[in-house]
This record gives sequence, structure tokens and C-alpha cells, in this order.
Amino acid sequence: MNYNPGKILFSYLVLLTFVFTLHCSPAGTAKKPNLPSHTNFKYNRDLNSEIIYFILIDRFCNGDPGNDYGNNPASHIPWKAELHNDAALKTYQGGDLQGIINKLGYLDSLGVTTIWLSPVFDNSDADFVGWYPYHGYHPVDFYAVDEHFGDMKVLKELINRAHTRGIKIILDMICNHVAPDHPWVVDPVNWNDQGYRNWFHPHSGVDASTSIQDWQNQEQLENRELNGLPDLDQDNPQVYDFLLNVARFWIAETGCDGYRLDAVKHIPQSFWIKYCRDIHNIAGSDFILLGEVFEGSTAYVARYRALGFNSLFDIPMYYTMNRVFAQGANINLLSEQLAVNDSSYHGLVLSTLLDNHDVARFSYRAGTNAADKLIPGLVFMFTQSGMPMIYYGTEIPLPGAAPENEQTGAGQDYLNRLPMDWGKVYTNNTIAATIKKLTRLRRQSSALQNGLTWELYKDYGIYIFVRYNSSGAILAAINNSACMETRVIAVEKNFLKNCEMTDLVNNLSLVINTDTLFITLPPFSGALYDFGKVINHELLPLQTSRCVFTPRLTGDYRIIPFSYTAGKGNNITGIAVAGDFNGWSPVTDLLMDEDNDGNWQLNLPLKPGKYRYKFVINSSEWIADPAAVEFELDPYGGKNSLLIIP
Repeated sequence: MNYNPGKILFSYLVLLTFVFTLHCSPAGTAKKPNLPSHTNFKYNRDLNSEIIYFILIDRFCNGDPGNDYGNNPASHIPWKAELHNDAALKTYQGGDLQGIINKLGYLDSLGVTTIWLSPVFDNSDADFVGWYPYHGYHPVDFYAVDEHFGDMKVLKELINRAHTRGIKIILDMICNHVAPDHPWVVDPVNWNDQGYRNWFHPHSGVDASTSIQDWQNQEQLENRELNGLPDLDQDNPQVYDFLLNVARFWIAETGCDGYRLDAVKHIPQSFWIKYCRDIHNIAGSDFILLGEVFEGSTAYVARYRALGFNSLFDIPMYYTMNRVFAQGANINLLSEQLAVNDSSYHGLVLSTLLDNHDVARFSYRAGTNAADKLIPGLVFMFTQSGMPMIYYGTEIPLPGAAPENEQTGAGQDYLNRLPMDWGKVYTNNTIAATIKKLTRLRRQSSALQNGLTWELYKDYGIYIFVRYNSSGAILAAINNSACMETRVIAVEKNFLKNCEMTDLVNNLSLVINTDTLFITLPPFSGALYDFGKVINHELLPLQTSRCVFTPRLTGDYRIIPFSYTAGKGNNITGIAVAGDFNGWSPVTDLLMDEDNDGNWQLNLPLKPGKYRYKFVINSSEWIADPAAVEFELDPYGGKNSLLIIP
């Protein structure tokens, strides 16, 4: 390409003029010419080959202690585990962009292809109900880097160095709200005289009257405030122009490779259709737009599949994987969720995850043996189509807690956002070693990235399947139990060649006859075998993708009785138990009143662990078990029964 220094200088002056105009014009309607991204980084069109690592900037690595306090000394109180000063986690902990630059070698060695950064925008310098915006989601200036994290020069250096290693950078883009003390909102001149009140949905500024009350009401989700954060009205053309110009600015200024789009379900779909189209017109169709529709219903998330996003987070699968791998639920839930995905998303690339910053860490749900339980979960995640996403600290694993205190309901997200413990990262880190093997295998195998699935066998704790395409086949065998398990699995005659194989993750052996697999799996393990040369590829397309579930228990299951006494003469026609162990299904596990005396009972196989559950009366009334010994608050203002199996 031929460069014209005079033309470059002119374009730069146009950019500066636009930014100055936008900052000085309360209406914010100044237009900026389409400026091309100045990245020369080569995009990979197949997102299934991407492996994402999510960094909460403030908690990852402190590369420049000089910026720890930002513009407010009170914003930084160092957390010390030995002091139990957990309230300090409501302040900045020192992580910054320079720290990420310093750890690019580690991230490269881990095998990630894309880094998703939490928001870099300049945030409020004040606390909001006792929390400083270390997370980055309270912007006051959409055109500047927060001083706690560095500046634009350091961000550009990070992106350039990442590109040198072949790693993409995704920035977190906020289109839903601004900080509570944003100048547009708190300055009466801006709010009233300059008309910024027209940029927002109703905002009380003093109480929760304008916040979302009913989280099942879509109108409230889109037009009311997230916990008091001033909510932008995206139907206002001036707001749309501002948000598009912000997105255009960061593409042109940094050469980033995509945006993670925050709070998608809180913004009208009409906005996203136009926004995604315009961003792709500016930056190209390969510019990654990864949408966060935080909802456990597949049908709900799938509503957003055709709006223009390159990918959506698979939040329903997140919940399923945590129930299975962290809490020991029936492994068949994975197969059922995969079947639902196949019929719901129509080929849209999904991003799968075991952890992120808005939920309890996997380690909290898993309790004891969290590191062991992670292994089969990681093997499953890395063998599915889509973009697997690793949350910083999962590879240790960092401890966590419920996002809301189980007894008081007080928010405590910060306990799932501890500073990265680099001492543990570099010391006997089995999880990180496993991740490195899995990322290498995935990057080498298109069958793992986007192949078809053929299930061979599944029971309560064992899942064995083949991922295949025209170029290869990988057999995955997962043991989600605390016991050594052996299975003998029959397959179609002459489907396989006689041989003995060693897996690619843990050197486990597999004996194959022409019609039988003999496999032994250690506790909490996953094995991958290269089946490309031993399987009859001509017969593969004739196999059904889902096999029949075998009701066989692994050795760590116990039979747990559930009972509900209603008494004679009641009008109850049916009772189910719904909880962590069955995906909160109100129809899967039914109690029976065999003697017709009002005593409903069910024996359910469960593993040791901690489970939340309720009874569902007549398919509609959800109640806590009156006989439960312990209870926890649920997200809807009620109580969950708590079952702890030692």
C-alpha cells in the first residue's frame, strides 16, 4: 500500500475535530467520516477456531503501580487474603493494560486466540452505593481510557503486541447506560437546558422507582434502569448516532478486532439490527460482534440469533455445564441441551463458558474437589462447536461465592473477582496444563471445532461421543464421577479396526475390537482419541447423532428420598421436585402418592454435594420443602430448600 503523509495528517485532523466537536456539543449529533481500521491483522472467518480468554482488567495483573489510585485515593484499597478485608474488593486492585502486556507470553502459551477485555472507558471517580467501578461498566467518557488502566498509547501497544503474536483483542462496548454521575445526568445545564434528559428513559436519581422491578417483563428490561444506572433511549436518533460514533472511534483509533456487546436484552432488537449492520459496514463482516443475552432460556436467547451478531454467549449451556460438572447432575442434561441448540440457533456460532464475572465461579458451585471437577468440564467445552471462553483465574481455580449472599441477599459479585494469584498459576498447575493440551488439539482439529457429533454411550456419569468431519474423527470419553469407571461398548461390526490407543490428554489406554470398545476412565477425567485412521468413515453418516440413555449409576451416587405430606382430601393432582440436579425441570422427577393417602414420595439418585430445590405443586405452584433443614434466598424474593449430601 502507498502511504500519503499529507492525507494521513488530514484524516487525523478530521478525527481530532470530530472528537472536540462531540465533547463540546451537548446534542452530540456531529458526524464523523467512516474511518478504516488501521489494523493489518488477518481475520479468521471461521469463529469456531477461536479460543477466548476474558480478562477483568483491574484483577489480572498490576503492571504499573503508579496508576493504582487513579484520580481518587479512596478508589484503591489493596485486598489481602490474610486480613480478610473483603470489602477492599469493592475498590480498584491495580490491574491494568500494562499488566496484560506483561502476560501476553503466558496467554500465548495457554493457546488462546482472542482476548476479551472488560471495558476500558473512563469511569466515574466516585463510588456507587459503596462500590467503585473497577469493573468498567460505569462510563463517564466514552472516548478515553480510564486512568486506572493506562491510556490510549498503552492500549494501542497492547493490541499491536497481541497482533504480533496472532492474538485478537475484543473490547467491551456499553450501549445501555452511563454512570450515575455522568455529566449529562448530574449537571442541570446538560440535563435540562441542553436536553440530555431526552437521551434517557425515566430516571429518578434518588430511588429505585425507575429501575427494573419485573425481570420477566420485556418492556421493563428495555425501558427501565439496571439497578439505578441511567438508561439510554436507543430509539432517540441522537443516541444512536452517538453510540455508533463511539464504536467507529475505537475501531479507527485502536485497530481492535471486535466488540463484546453488553446487556443486549436490555436494548430493543431494532437497535441491534441497525447497529450490527452499520458496524460491519464500517469494519467488515469479520469484525466480531459477540452479544451477551444473559438468560437461561434457549428459546429466549435464540430470538437474537438473526439480528447481525457474529456470535452469542451460550448462557443456557453455561447453566447446564455447571449443573453437570460442578454439581454432579445427570450428564444426559448435556446431550439434551445440545439437541435443543441444534434446533434453535440454525448454525449461529455460540461462545461456551464455565465461568464469567456475573455469576458464581465454577469453584463455588463445585465445592470440594473443584480443580478435579473442572477437568471433564473443560474437555467437554473444548470438544463442542463454537468459541470456548476461559475466564481469568479459572485455570487456578480462583475461589468464588454466590453473587448474592445466600442468607441476606446482599450483592457480593466482587468475591467472584479476586485478583489473579500468579504464584498458583506457575506452580504445579494441572488445569493450565490441561488447557494447553486442549487448545493445541482444538486448533489442530477441524472435527473438534465444527464437526458433527455421534454419541456412542451416555449414562448418569459417563459420556462417550465422536466428533467428526471429512478430514478426521476424535473420540471423547468423559467420566464425571468420583470413581474409576469401566465401560464395554458395542458398536456396529467392522466399524472399527482392532487396535490399542493412547489418549491425547492423559495417556489413558483404549482397547478396540472390530465391534467393541473397552475403556477405563479415572475419576473426573476426560480422554480424547484420534479415531481418524481406525474408523470406517463411510458408515459415519449412517449413525444417529443421539444415542439412547443408559440408566446406569456411577459408583458415587446415593439414593436420596424426597417426600411431601399433603394429607387426605387435598386437591393435589401432581408434585415434582425441581432443582440444581435436573436443570430445575418441573416435569422430570415426579413424586408418587401410591397409597392415595396424601403422602407423596420419590427416591432420586444424587451425588454428594450441595443442591437447591423446590417442590412444584400441580405444575404451577413452586414452594420450598417444609421439611428441609436449611434454606437459601432465591432470586425472586422467596426461598429455596437446601440439600447437602456429605
